[in-house]
Amino acid sequence: MPPQRRSPVAVSEFAFATGAATPRKRPVQGRSRDTYAAILEATFRVLADDGEALTTTRVAEVAGVSVGTLYQYFPNREALINGALADHLEATIGAVETAAAASHGQPLAVAAERIVRAFLAVKAERAPVSRVLNRVLGAGKLDERPVVRAASRRAQLAIASVLASGGPPDPATERRAAIACDALEGVVRSAIEDDIDRLSDPLWIEQVVKVAVRAIAD
Repeated sequence: MPPQRRSPVAVSEFAFATGAATPRKRPVQGRSRDTYAAILEATFRVLADDGEALTTTRVAEVAGVSVGTLYQYFPNREALINGALADHLEATIGAVETAAAASHGQPLAVAAERIVRAFLAVKAERAPVSRVLNRVLGAGKLDERPVVRAASRRAQLAIASVLASGGPPDPATERRAAIACDALEGVVRSAIEDDIDRLSDPLWIEQVVKVAVRAIAD
């Protein structure tokens, strides 16, 4: 079975990152959004079955739409991949932003722990999708994609805002947030690739939370 994923309500802005092959348009009406979501779901299913078989024709077939309908939203294979990747990243960054927004006014250590736990929880939930994307696209190459850079930037800004107590973060604070994000992402990526069960291991989670909170809050 393909990995389960949770699709956000709206189309992720990451899909339209500068320099990326992007969808043709942003669906607005309910039917258009349903079609867009069905195409993304089919993209994940094809990727999970055989990433090399990902073509616009195959995705249209799995989604139950015509190739012409698919082309109304996605001009080519690369745009499909970026749309799927953006959809996946939106869930993770959204969880970080929600936790960060709910943490304003809290002691920094409390805020950091809330953010880290939210990040780990959504990463554990979506680990099968992450593994598929890493396998098909190459874990080391994902960071080069404009879609991923845009998502990373938004996560860094959310954490930097907490570090700056809700005010505009200065460059040093942004760098600190970027380092924390990169370190935490690296730990989780290693777990996804080497031993996915770590993400549901309470002891591992507590160890990561402890180290990450210290890095963010100290």
